[in-house]
Amino acid sequence: MNGPRPSIRAFLCDLPSLRTDTKVRFLGCVRHYDVNTGHLVLEHNYPWQKEGPQSVSVDVNAVLQDLSSEELRVGAWLNVIGYIRESASPTLSFTSSQLNSSQPHDEPEVASVPTRVAPRPVHVDAVMVFSAGAIALGEYERILRNAQDVERRMRVSG
Repeated sequence: MNGPRPSIRAFLCDLPSLRTDTKVRFLGCVRHYDVNTGHLVLEHNYPWQKEGPQSVSVDVNAVLQDLSSEELRVGAWLNVIGYIRESASPTLSFTSSQLNSSQPHDEPEVASVPTRVAPRPVHVDAVMVFSAGAIALGEYERILRNAQDVERRMRVSG
């Protein structure tokens, strides 16, 4: 097979359970951008948690020239394609409550995702980042959850 390997669609909360060097595609909302390190902190409160959404650090240095200031602003929803990397420090993978943030949410949902490795602090090295635009978040979550359920059933029966 020629060309790059395909990415695995995942929720941001799934990232710590995926193997290092796994190529992933996920959605996240910009919580913070550190100009000095070139790292975005993205969050997505799925499955819904009272203490706030989980977050992940995304190294965007390799794609910075392709990003607009609009895409780096707090509150922007982004699609990220990149590789899971081990974090040297647990501070790179945290919940928003650790960032002193809490947002009210009224759509509790729970998803069950098989753990492939023990959850641990990770970050993502981005190879592509692009705006999600005006995304219908609930619809996105439902479609991805359903697709993951189908993939899980296919693995079990295959």
